[in-house]
Amino acid sequence: MIDQQAPVSTAEVVVIGGGIAGASTAFWLAGAGLSPVVVECLEKVAGATTAASAHSVRAQFAEPENIRMMLESLDLFERFPEVLGLPPEHADIGFVKGGYLFASTDPDAPALIETRVAYQRCHGLADVDLFLPEEIRRRFPWMDQSVTAASFRAGDGWIDGVRATELFIQASGAEVLYETEALDIERASGRVTAVRTNHGTISTDTVVLAAGPFTSLLAHEPLPLMMVRRHRLIVDARPEVPREAPMTIDAETGAHWRPHQGGALLAWARPEDPGPPVWPVPADPGFPAMVLQDRNGVSRLSPFWRDLAPHLAPGELHLAAGQYVVTPDHMPIIGPAAETRGLWLHTGYSGHGIMGSPSGGRLLANLIAGGGGAKENPFRLDRFTTAGEPVDNEHMVL
Repeated sequence: MIDQQAPVSTAEVVVIGGGIAGASTAFWLAGAGLSPVVVECLEKVAGATTAASAHSVRAQFAEPENIRMMLESLDLFERFPEVLGLPPEHADIGFVKGGYLFASTDPDAPALIETRVAYQRCHGLADVDLFLPEEIRRRFPWMDQSVTAASFRAGDGWIDGVRATELFIQASGAEVLYETEALDIERASGRVTAVRTNHGTISTDTVVLAAGPFTSLLAHEPLPLMMVRRHRLIVDARPEVPREAPMTIDAETGAHWRPHQGGALLAWARPEDPGPPVWPVPADPGFPAMVLQDRNGVSRLSPFWRDLAPHLAPGELHLAAGQYVVTPDHMPIIGPAAETRGLWLHTGYSGHGIMGSPSGGRLLANLIAGGGGAKENPFRLDRFTTAGEPVDNEHMVL
């Protein structure tokens, strides 16, 4: 990796964004024989959306396309040193296969989850299981007695997403322009010609937009994306937190938590109105009380949180916020832009960027390098068009 702050005048490919989506793309582009330059507005990679994530990875999805993508990504994470060509001792991303437990209190949940598990197995997720109350309480005695059923996959878990991003960049050998803001993508005759930055203009005919919430501002064409704030709360080490617990998700409310360094990481996708892209993202100071003490928060299925919450001091709680980049079908956009030749998109993971970007970056690099598969790409932008017209989305960012 070459750290650059002086202007670079020309590049074969410019990747805008140094989060995990951009870093993965740079790695796979380099593997395809191209020479990417990464433009990052902060002083380090993975400093914004990636850093604020829950760093969790799973293959339990409802969509076959997402299942395939996440299985590939999890396999890449499991073989990370081998994939990156780095010594294992230098490429540890802390992959913990703690599992994912989607638990429900719905009386109809056993049949519903059984059907979902059967569907997932038919689409390649062979190791996902249905757990009924007896099995749930045997494995997870801290779960509430009201839980009626759950799906579980032991191969899901969590990683250090920041470290994974750093290693993707390192293994790519890409030039990284830190503290360099992409101000505009210049075009002529409907084609990319350059990227204008605060440190000068970079001539190029190929640009990858992987700028997270700021992708729409640079695209200069309609994209079906909306930005929604999401919170993450880290609780310092506490003996009351079960250290062998999986990621535990309330199927009814969405509140979830997992172990983290002797404590826990908690999150809850509470409904919020979409907003403009912003960094840093201001956090709601009331979120810790909501996720810990609200009757629909994490204590609904894990009652020990109800007992522990009053004893947690403010200094033990670490709150962060970021923005999900959400598409209408909650699947990413990977592929060429609609109106500008040479402009490629890697965005819209709808909160699943850590787990999806390794596979998505490989797909995009293959498309850019001419490896084919464009028509078979399930994440292409034109899936949102009908008879040539954009999908009607009231929150579309233009």
